[in-house]
Amino acid sequence: MTVSDSRSYRSMVEAQSDQQIDTWAADLFIDFAKRKGVGTAIAAFCAVSGLDAKGFQRAFLVGGGPDHMVGIDTAGELAAPIFELPRAISGLRRIDPDARRKLVGFLVGQREVMSYTP
Repeated sequence: MTVSDSRSYRSMVEAQSDQQIDTWAADLFIDFAKRKGVGTAIAAFCAVSGLDAKGFQRAFLVGGGPDHMVGIDTAGELAAPIFELPRAISGLRRIDPDARRKLVGFLVGQREVMSYTP
């Protein structure tokens, strides 16, 4: 993706409602985990959102994720049930006033992982 394409995509995403951004981010999170692995997807989400392992667990729980479901996999990466990952998006919205900007960054930064472009 060129810089121009990235800027255009960012502008399009930024024009969306919070609900649409959250829906796309949730879809991306699941697609990412299926394609590249749960640990890799969580690491990318944490990098953009500025969360460490405890921060991710907090966002996951605050977003309604099942208790005691975030752990460390055999590769030493954070892990959680794949279809529960979007709970971290809901939680990020509740704990971080800058969540919208971070979710836009997640969508733009990981755009190529998506199986489709909205």
